Amino acid sequence: MTPERDPRNRRRGSSGGGFHGPWFWLLMVAGLGALVWILLEVFPQRQLGRGDWVQLVKLSAIVVVCSSGLLFLRRVPLRETLRNAAIWAGIAGVLLIGYTYRDDFSGVGSRLGGELLPSRAVELGAGEVEIRAGRDGHFTVTAEVNGQPVDFLVDTGASDIVLGPDDARRLGYDPALLSFTRQYQTANGVGRGAPVRLDSLAVGPIVFNDLPASVNEASMGESLLGMTFLRRLDSYEVRGDRLILRR
Repeated sequence: MTPERDPRNRRRGSSGGGFHGPWFWLLMVAGLGALVWILLEVFPQRQLGRGDWVQLVKLSAIVVVCSSGLLFLRRVPLRETLRNAAIWAGIAGVLLIGYTYRDDFSGVGSRLGGELLPSRAVELGAGEVEIRAGRDGHFTVTAEVNGQPVDFLVDTGASDIVLGPDDARRLGYDPALLSFTRQYQTANGVGRGAPVRLDSLAVGPIVFNDLPASVNEASMGESLLGMTFLRRLDSYEVRGDRLILRR
């Protein structure tokens, strides 16, 4: 006959496959500490400030709270516990890297937006933006005029900032109430424009206030961003399919 096993021995034997109590917490603390150390060694130029350490403590608390359910809701085998701990450590690492490099990722997102939307001005640095040429080879940029988005064709051949009638109406200028006293020589003959003042015009971080402009009498496909704007810049240049504006 096979002797009956002592239930106490059976309980002790079954616990060998679990991972409980202080060992789990020690592993979590050691894993997070090792992760921080590795990140600081790999990226020495990214020193953690006081705010970063506060965020790290918050992140660690979240990981500990989420993983604590593994200990108190059921017994977890060692292999599964290690796997779950590795998953949480990976999530923590991704969040920490994302927070540390949030400014760089923002720049990548801005550049990606510039590739997908060529009319979007991409900020390169303080007072410097880049505009990508469209498929037709022209530079079109979405600027904010009096707080409203307006699409402009950048035109060095235009002396003024010229708004089409539709854009002017959206900005609150009623063409029916304007005086079209200016004359322009265009490819289609002589055109007329009405002088107005723009409260503000912004292309990315480049902002000018109280700008003179004109509202064109005839309909236009796009408003024009001419020399009235470009002359106020410190410089502008074309590099291949990119237009760089600096102030």
